[in-house]
Amino acid sequence: MKDEGDHGPAATSGAVVPGSGSSPDPIVTPRRVPLSLVGERLPLFPLGTVLFPEMLMPLHVFEPRYRLLVHRALQQDRSFGIVLVKEGAETGHNVPHEVGTSASIVGHTPLEDGRSFIVVRGVRRFRLGSVDEGAEPYLVGDVTWLDEDDGIGNEGLADAAADAFSEYLNGIVAATKEPRTEASETAEMREGSPRDVAYRVASGLAIEANERQRLLETATVEERLRSELRLLERENALIRELLLRLNTSGEGPTLN
Repeated sequence: MKDEGDHGPAATSGAVVPGSGSSPDPIVTPRRVPLSLVGERLPLFPLGTVLFPEMLMPLHVFEPRYRLLVHRALQQDRSFGIVLVKEGAETGHNVPHEVGTSASIVGHTPLEDGRSFIVVRGVRRFRLGSVDEGAEPYLVGDVTWLDEDDGIGNEGLADAAADAFSEYLNGIVAATKEPRTEASETAEMREGSPRDVAYRVASGLAIEANERQRLLETATVEERLRSELRLLERENALIRELLLRLNTSGEGPTLN
């Protein structure tokens, strides 16, 4: 897949050409162009959900235009953008949100009738500029990549978010009587950076798409973690209330 981690071309104007005989100009040290200034043209796949960087998402591809998009992505070994639909049905007129996530295909299962199942991994966030509705059967957008920070210095917030998320998962397991599988993910989560924790929590929360979109659009890891703690406080309170009702009626276990 195309590496979107490049920081763009270096600026080298002002360098002296050896032997030119002219008065030397001041030497300008090559500099990196900020990622937020580097643009690219990206095929777009509008959906009713949000993809976060580093997270996996399974997709069933059945519309002819998106079959073509996926075919080209596989053939050209490149990524495409996943954006949340702002208004209009996914299969109708799409108006995407401005911030989305580039996706690389990590799994592909073709079906005999042309449909396919794919698994994509989120790569990095982008801001959508202009959208071209006529160049291809699918939308194509001019995007700029958004800068990311690792959240260094926010380890305490990350631990608090991981604790709250563990309570959230345990509550869901208790309320639904499902096997205890997802709750074990929090131990592995703590080994990552605060940025990793923030995106894992964001991806694992069963909240409205617009709330997920706001988490994706949040500029810093610290802000994202603080927003997630507020959301988890709300969700855990609702789960505790549900468990209390289930216990009162004799239908459910207690939350440890």
